[in-house]
Amino acid sequence: MNPSNEWTAELPATESQEMTMAVRDQIEKDFGLMGFTFSQSNYPTLESILEELTQCIATLQTQHHSTWMKVVYRVDLTEKQYKFVQRMGGNTPENMAKAVVLREFQKVYTRKHLS
Repeated sequence: MNPSNEWTAELPATESQEMTMAVRDQIEKDFGLMGFTFSQSNYPTLESILEELTQCIATLQTQHHSTWMKVVYRVDLTEKQYKFVQRMGGNTPENMAKAVVLREFQKVYTRKHLS
């Protein structure tokens, strides 16, 4: 497995466009505190969301830390998850973006299958 793609191991092997768009919408909802919206209306995969989300997170972490912490709370990353990602090394904003996408996927998936 390619180490840079290990984060996707928790995602289904094939994701529907509907699910990808639902995750994108959930991210926009949770990042709404700071007015973030994706520049594209259509993303082919969850991984394709990462670049733009990583840039947003990097800006939040460096310029608007208190807003970033509010977003972390809204996304519902646990303190344990947050600290784990911080200790991972490498590109922290990218790792945080991956954690956000995974958490948002979990929320959308659970809502879809339990409602």
